[in-house]
Amino acid sequence: MFSKSPLALVIGAVLTSPVVLAETVKTDEHMVVEGRDYGYKADTNTTAMRMEATQLETPGQVSIIDEQLIDEQRASTLGEVLQNDASVSAGGTSRNRERFSLRGFELSSSDGFLRDGHQHWSHYRQPIELLERVEVLKGPSGLLYGKSEPGGLVNMVTKKPTTNTQMSLSQDVGSDDHYRTTLDVSGSLNSDETLRARTVLSKETYGSYRSYGDGTEPDTDRFVGGLFVEYDITDRVMISAHYDKTEDHGSVDSGAYVVNGKPVLGDTHIWDAEWSKIENDVENYGVAVDALITDTVGLKVGYNRQNFERFDVESYPSFSDYEETGLIKHSGNERSDKWVFDTAYVDLTKDFKLLGTENTLLIGGNWLGYSYDRHQTYYNSVSKAPSETVGKPGYSGKVKESDSEYEAYGVYLQNMMTINDQWQVLVGLRFDEKKTDDLKENQVSPKLGVIYLPAENGSIYVQYSESFMPQGTVNGDEYVNDGEELDAERGISYEVGTKWELLDERLFLSGALFDITKENITLDVEVGVDGNGDTLYNKTQGGEQQHRGVELLAQGFVTEKFSLSASTMYLDAEITKDDTYQGNKPADVPELSASLWSTYKIIESTGVNFGLIYEGERYGDAANTFKKDGYARFDMGASYTHKYNEDLDIVARLNVENIFDTEYFAGGGSTSSSQDGAKNVVIGEGRNYMATLQVKY
Repeated sequence: MFSKSPLALVIGAVLTSPVVLAETVKTDEHMVVEGRDYGYKADTNTTAMRMEATQLETPGQVSIIDEQLIDEQRASTLGEVLQNDASVSAGGTSRNRERFSLRGFELSSSDGFLRDGHQHWSHYRQPIELLERVEVLKGPSGLLYGKSEPGGLVNMVTKKPTTNTQMSLSQDVGSDDHYRTTLDVSGSLNSDETLRARTVLSKETYGSYRSYGDGTEPDTDRFVGGLFVEYDITDRVMISAHYDKTEDHGSVDSGAYVVNGKPVLGDTHIWDAEWSKIENDVENYGVAVDALITDTVGLKVGYNRQNFERFDVESYPSFSDYEETGLIKHSGNERSDKWVFDTAYVDLTKDFKLLGTENTLLIGGNWLGYSYDRHQTYYNSVSKAPSETVGKPGYSGKVKESDSEYEAYGVYLQNMMTINDQWQVLVGLRFDEKKTDDLKENQVSPKLGVIYLPAENGSIYVQYSESFMPQGTVNGDEYVNDGEELDAERGISYEVGTKWELLDERLFLSGALFDITKENITLDVEVGVDGNGDTLYNKTQGGEQQHRGVELLAQGFVTEKFSLSASTMYLDAEITKDDTYQGNKPADVPELSASLWSTYKIIESTGVNFGLIYEGERYGDAANTFKKDGYARFDMGASYTHKYNEDLDIVARLNVENIFDTEYFAGGGSTSSSQDGAKNVVIGEGRNYMATLQVKY
């Protein structure tokens, strides 16, 4: 059964010398690289309806950033991937993780991200090397995924084993001592091609153009490994299993301190203590079954466990005394966190006819089990000048321990009805329950979509959808209503859009108008003082945000030689009800944004890339006291492919980011009355490069 296969030959070749590799290439084994050049265009998505659906028959906006684009840009972070969607804006990167807003609403690290349809804890830098594409689902998504923010969800779709053998070995070398080696091997393990596997390994190290006050530079060491296996039990039943591990150990750089629009001590100064570091160790493993029970009935079942351990040593610099004394107060801690995220789902689909209509019914449920443990030891505070070495202070004796856990499950019903060649209707309803030892919270969420197809290559849709986010109970002695159960925050969206396949289905265009309101936002209202003179509050849910906008997307081939992925969004986002911030704009949400990545093939073997990232001016905080100027960043790239023979390609690539060395502020920023400016502001990096040599087999 396990006879020598092309995959085994490739693995052996990679692990031995280049001479052996060359000899293996010349054998008669059949080895091809699967796939074709889509020009960044994806015909289907898997996120919007928890099943594969064409873009034209999806009542909503789903942008897809595929493996071709990720590979061309040599992206190594989720932020570098999501910058290709103008509806996503980046936030801060403190604690060595990325934050994002979608359609102006911040994505929660526990509820805003999916991995292959499972909720995914995203408190760490995501392993992009394991992904074949990223699907960005716009608007409230409570029907199929439960608690989430009203801006939408980001689904990271992992690579899958291939029947034919393929291999990619790449070496990246870039600015700031950036090195990354990635190996991706896939294929069948038996002659019947019923057992398939894929292995991805990546090792990365990088430094920074910024440095600590004492002159030392940060560094990061990162490893990613993944194994994906599929086995066809029968022609109708496939079982798959996966395991991946990410080790991300790096120095901490929380960002710049900005006063009057300028970074204090320049854009290369790091304010954290030089001993600040975070070690993230994450494992994901699970199984799935995909079965076609009859010609009209399908069943999918999946389970994933995510173990996430973090060791965090940070200094938390304070600027409250800086103007007066010139000193920075560091009050740090050591902290160990452990999260366990168990997720499972079951989806049953049934195709049937009813009164002359064709229907696809989805009945399903998903479950989440969450547990968290923290142990935190505090340091004494120490004040130092920015240019001094900050020796690690002694322990203060203060220790904090905490733990929490909850379960959540939801059941959902969705039906896509095709009335005729022009009309389709999507209806759905979900019931959710989240429970802890002390509280149960229940929610019901509907969804309605209508699609009109005026031609075979175009559609127009309208959609109503909701999202929700449980709020638990009021907690704290400072609240006069301590212990009161809160309603869930709720997102309500109205959307109309259109999608078209043009130029012989080589170019995909879509656009949407949307109006999203987030209700039941909690507010702290002062009601007096207690006997000790401390302020008392009443926690209410009178807060509200409203985001109205329009977005456009184009992906695919404009000509035979020119392809692009372009998007733009205009967004009018406002905090409409709030005692403090009413009328303000949310943090890090520009009114106008745009992105572009394009390829022009000069000849078959040589191509050039041009990219643009534009963000209009925006506020860095909810108080709107800190404004960031708009900017346009231009990127370029070039690639050359040498075809060694019909099976082996050698690709050389050079990418230059920010070719005009534009100065700009990226995401992040927090302000307070105790400091003059904004801290934790991410500085956009100046001109930098990445050179790549890649062997594709």
